[in-house]
Amino acid sequence: MTATSSSPFAFPFRAFDADAFAGFFPNQDSMGSLARGAVEASTASTRASVKGFQEAGQMMMDHLKEQMALSVETGKKLSEAGTLSEAMTVQTGFVKSAFENNLKGFGELSEVYAETMREAFAPLAKQAKKAAKSATTA
Repeated sequence: MTATSSSPFAFPFRAFDADAFAGFFPNQDSMGSLARGAVEASTASTRASVKGFQEAGQMMMDHLKEQMALSVETGKKLSEAGTLSEAMTVQTGFVKSAFENNLKGFGELSEVYAETMREAFAPLAKQAKKAAKSATTA
């Protein structure tokens, strides 16, 4: 490690040797291909995630609209009820309908999330298999 005339600092490494680099990284092309594939897989995964979450958000909004409509309808029926017994019957029907609608909505939403996760992880899994295969052949 000696200082050169152009630099007062000692440079600990010899000049770049392309042959030594190629010997150390024999699969440079495949490394670039894998890196490019990883970026493409990440992009595809992100797109699938965004699409799925948008679908889930729209589904939740639709479900909330249905629940609000059911609540308004029940409120009208309650205001028209003449006796306490009729009001209790309307209220019981509302609770039953709301519970069934929520259960149905949560089931549909869980299916959307499950499908989103499958679609989001598929490109990443494919790329991981490709990288593992490349690593075993190298």
